[in-house]
Amino acid sequence: MILDGRKISKEVAKQVEKKIKKYKLKPCLAVILIGKDPGSLIYVRLKQNAAKKIGIDFKKFALRQNISQKKVLELINKLNKDKKVHGIIVQVPTPKQLHTPTLLKAVSTKKDVDAFKDESKFIPPIHQGVIKLIKTSKKPLKNKKVLILGKNPFFIKGLEPLLKKLALKPKTIYIKDKLPIKEMQKADVLITVLGKPHIIKPAMIKKNAVLIDVGYSRVSANGGSRARGGRDASGGKGKSCGDIDPLVKNKTSYHSPVPGGIGPLTVIYLLKNIYLAAKIFSNKQNMIK
Repeated sequence: MILDGRKISKEVAKQVEKKIKKYKLKPCLAVILIGKDPGSLIYVRLKQNAAKKIGIDFKKFALRQNISQKKVLELINKLNKDKKVHGIIVQVPTPKQLHTPTLLKAVSTKKDVDAFKDESKFIPPIHQGVIKLIKTSKKPLKNKKVLILGKNPFFIKGLEPLLKKLALKPKTIYIKDKLPIKEMQKADVLITVLGKPHIIKPAMIKKNAVLIDVGYSRVSANGGSRARGGRDASGGKGKSCGDIDPLVKNKTSYHSPVPGGIGPLTVIYLLKNIYLAAKIFSNKQNMIK
């Protein structure tokens, strides 16, 4: 079965919208967008549209490309103190003159809905999406091997403990050069976060393994690829694709497509975190009253 993130995200969206109305909440998400990275512009627009559909207020702060670190930190501090704002996102990537880890760390733990901070009160949206896709497969996976392939810890850290709660046996390998094909062929669940178009071929995977593709690239008509959200050499947007070759469908039925897999789930689980942040704040206000 294709693990359809779009279909699942619509179901989750209905649940979140219903709860927002039930508790009469007014959740608010603030997004700091620095510069005009093509990918970032697309992702922010997707978040904005999804937020409005389920009753979440969306505040976008579009800052110039050459803004200073000090100015961005001042804005984050202002939003941290704003009681009407329940979640803050610094859209990545940020321009080269800025130190992204410092900006992310400056976001209040109570409003860190992307859950980039170790002490965040929320589960990262990507992790929630991965877990949901694994559960959707409905395969008996207790004590089965999970292999996570990534380039850096940014999107991966914290995922292993969540997988262990499902009685899975996860292992993470950071890829610098060659793929660990022997390990991949033994994995019952393979999660890839590489950003390398169609690098995972059918011969590299175990038959009927569950494949979760978190990687994302854009490929031009002439085969060249660019980083997330980049444009191809001809100036066009190119075609979006994941790490996993679509031909894996001949070897397993359990895989998430790109686009339409983890992407829509990441957006809706981010908004679910906003709902939770607003509910926590509402509960505290009621206790004070």
